Amino acid sequence: MYLALSKRGELYGARNYGVNCRLKERIEENGYNTYASAEWRNKKRQMFVGLSAHGKSLRGRKTRRKNTATHFLPTML
Repeated sequence: MYLALSKRGELYGARNYGVNCRLKERIEENGYNTYASAEWRNKKRQMFVGLSAHGKSLRGRKTRRKNTATHFLPTML
């Protein structure tokens, strides 16, 4: 499954890689990573992958780069 962010800002898992699966990774100043849709924007603002404190996905339209809900720790494989 691929992580995907739809044009409406909904986060979901896709079986096939497509336009919604293209994400831009950015390493922030604090050492965390953020992931934004490479394809879709909301009112000229990027839509980010974000999780709530309870582990539920946030709508991409409500997220911003500085929100701590959009920060993820990088892991080494």
